[in-house]
Amino acid sequence: MFLGNCTVKRAVKQFECKALHRFLFAGFRSALNQNGISLIMAIVAGMFLSILGYVTVSIVIMDARTNASFLQSTQAFWLAESGIEMAYRWIRYEDPPPGGSAQFVKYNAVQLGAGTYTVTIDPDDANPTTYIKKYKLISVGDVGNVQRTIEIEMQMTSFNKFAYLTGDEGGTIWFKSGDVIEGPMHSNDQISITQSPVFMGKVTSSANSFNQGNPFNPDFQSGYQLGVPPMIFPTQQEVLDNYWASNTDPPDLIIDARFGKDASIEFNPDGTLTYNIWRYQGSKKKYIAENIVVNVADVNGFIYVRGDVWLEGTLDGVVTILSTDDMRITDNLVYDCSDAAGIPASDCDDMLGLISLKEMIVADNTANRTDVIINASILTLDDSFTVENYYSGSPRGTLTIWGSLSQKVRGPVGTFSYWGGTGYDKDYHYDTRFVDTPPPYFPVTGQYDFNYWKEVAN
Repeated sequence: MFLGNCTVKRAVKQFECKALHRFLFAGFRSALNQNGISLIMAIVAGMFLSILGYVTVSIVIMDARTNASFLQSTQAFWLAESGIEMAYRWIRYEDPPPGGSAQFVKYNAVQLGAGTYTVTIDPDDANPTTYIKKYKLISVGDVGNVQRTIEIEMQMTSFNKFAYLTGDEGGTIWFKSGDVIEGPMHSNDQISITQSPVFMGKVTSSANSFNQGNPFNPDFQSGYQLGVPPMIFPTQQEVLDNYWASNTDPPDLIIDARFGKDASIEFNPDGTLTYNIWRYQGSKKKYIAENIVVNVADVNGFIYVRGDVWLEGTLDGVVTILSTDDMRITDNLVYDCSDAAGIPASDCDDMLGLISLKEMIVADNTANRTDVIINASILTLDDSFTVENYYSGSPRGTLTIWGSLSQKVRGPVGTFSYWGGTGYDKDYHYDTRFVDTPPPYFPVTGQYDFNYWKEVAN
């Protein structure tokens, strides 16, 4: 029995030992598997972090390079703009303006900030034969290895840039309900506005405020700007200089109406004009030149009147009239290509400039008692555009201008009150052809407009 018990105990112990061995081996294998997975995960995580770090560093480097390149590009752009501004200012104040047609370098590698700018000025090929100069400016900004190039074209502006322009508003003359100004408008003086006039173009004034009536409800359809620089009106000599800049011979038609004489010009729709010169003997006219017919195309775009002149008719052609005294509008003065309302056709090739050293007057006569239409660019150098006896009689309808009106001193064309008015309502429209093509020899303002602005690929 003893032996048997011992055998049984050994068998039991061997079973327990094997079971313990299997348990320990299984635990070791489990631990070994867990450690292996952790190691692999650690290796993978390390590789991921390494890649992430490399990518992050690469992005930072690339971003730094991109930022540096962007900064240089921005600096180069503004250097090019600075060059444009410097060259524009130089031309603006150069008197006389740069001559010839050969391009030249005005600023060469001028150091500014982090880089330089170089500006080339290219005068237009037509500049030597015209008083309206045009220039192309090419400015290159250079920073490091980055270049930016800007090109503009600038051109002199003439005094028909505005639909309405005054040097002096002539006291308190109101824009009121019923008045319509189509196109850009400027005054060196304070503009008086009451009720609800309509300003279709941008309004600018050298004054810092409007003179506001009651009520004050103007319709500024293109906005307004106050406190802008004034316009300097030209002289008669400057107009003549414009003629001589393009011609070597005197004007083909000079009308002498000085020393108590008067003159008239009537345009005919067949492309001719008829002029007269007379003096009064008592109440009768004594003609010095009577019904002289001239082809408009033969006067080289310019008629010079020494003295005053009366004007009316239908123009077929292109001409500017300069008078050293008053101009008097005695009837409608329109283009052959205009309709019954005075609106020039879209393909109209007729153009009239009227320049008076003194006043330009809409006559108080039978023809002008019911509406007046004027197709012209009007400029009074020392006085006003006005209406004869504007303050008396019955209302005369509407004064319509298709063109532009510039006057040294604003003249009245009518009155208004709660009980009625006298003279004319105003209906002024800008002839947009004047933006690019003024009438012959029309004086310039001393300012320039940009025809275009563009960045040129390097």
